Amino acid sequence: MDHFDLQRNLARMGYYRGKIDGIYGPMERTAVMSALTDGPDYQLTDADVVRAGRAMQVEPAKVWAVWDVESTAAPFINGRPTILFEPHRFSRATGGKFDKSHPKISSKAWNKKLYPASQDGRYVQLLDAVGLDVDAGFASASYGGFQILGENFAICDAASPWAFAWRQAQTEGDQLDAFVHFVTRNGLLPALRAGARNYW
Repeated sequence: MDHFDLQRNLARMGYYRGKIDGIYGPMERTAVMSALTDGPDYQLTDADVVRAGRAMQVEPAKVWAVWDVESTAAPFINGRPTILFEPHRFSRATGGKFDKSHPKISSKAWNKKLYPASQDGRYVQLLDAVGLDVDAGFASASYGGFQILGENFAICDAASPWAFAWRQAQTEGDQLDAFVHFVTRNGLLPALRAGARNYW
C-alpha cells in the first residue's frame, strides 16, 4: 500500500477530504489518527472468551491469563488501541534505509531509549514511520490487548498492515479474533493449552 491507496481508503471511510495526491501531510496524518480513534472500543466479555476458547479447544481461563499478561496497561487508551512501536522491526522491514535519516524510528539494533513511555509518543513514532513507508510503518507496531505485531496481518485475516491496525482499533473482541488466528496459524495451540507463558 502506498499513500495514494491509504488516502483513497481513508476518503472512502469519510476521514480524509483532501486531494488524492499520494503526498503525506497533516490532513492524512490526522485522518489516520481519527480512523484509529473512532472505533466503538467495546470491552471483552466472558461470552467472547468462551467462544474463542471453544474455537481453540482451550479453557477460557487460559485465554484470560494471556490477556492479563499482555494487556499490562489497557487495550485502548484515549479511544485508540494501545501500541508499542518497534524501531528495529521498522529498520528490518525497510532494509535499514532510514536508520541514518530517522534514527528515532529506525534502528538496526533494539534500543531501549527508542521506546517512549507515553502512548502519545508511540503514536508519533507510528505516524512518522507511516509517512516514510505505509506498510512497514503499520507492520512495525504491536496493537491492543494481545500486542500482536502488524507484520502478522495476513495470519490474522487482514488484507494489509493498515487493515490490521484499523481492525485492532474497533473492539476488544476484534483483538481477540486476531489472537485466535495468530495462535492457531502459528502452531501455538499446544503451548497455550499447556498454560505456557513463554511461547509468545
